[in-house]
Amino acid sequence: MRTRILRAIIIAVATLAAGSSNATRDASTLGYDPQADPFEQYQDAVTQATAQHKLVLVIAGGDWCRWCHVLNRFVTRNADVDAALHDAFVVVKVYVGDENYNEFFFSQLPEARGAPHFWIISPDRSVLDSQSTGPFEHGRDGYDKGEFLQFVQKWKQR
Repeated sequence: MRTRILRAIIIAVATLAAGSSNATRDASTLGYDPQADPFEQYQDAVTQATAQHKLVLVIAGGDWCRWCHVLNRFVTRNADVDAALHDAFVVVKVYVGDENYNEFFFSQLPEARGAPHFWIISPDRSVLDSQSTGPFEHGRDGYDKGEFLQFVQKWKQR
């Protein structure tokens, strides 16, 4: 009897640990690093955008942000969206949250009211737009693919 209870406890702990490591792995793959230097990230993106004739898309967010997870899932599960996004933009994900608000970096940009938030920036460093992701949200757990692709196409044609 004791062995059965001990075995059940071990299985429960292992299951919880696996679930928590999956959540941690998912969060770490979002690309928002609280330790990263956003100015360095931005400079690298501008250099790449200039060479590739693209725009820079700065996205503010973090692993704490539910809609950042939804956005990540949406882009990674839709190869056409991922391809269109990276065809038009060099994407820079800058962490904002309790671990690092990156206040000085974000003070250089138009104010955002939530995360994720997009800023579209030309290679000459002109901020072309500041965009909430709200217009692309569909329901409580998704993004509207047509609206999102329309947004990307608008900037790709520039």
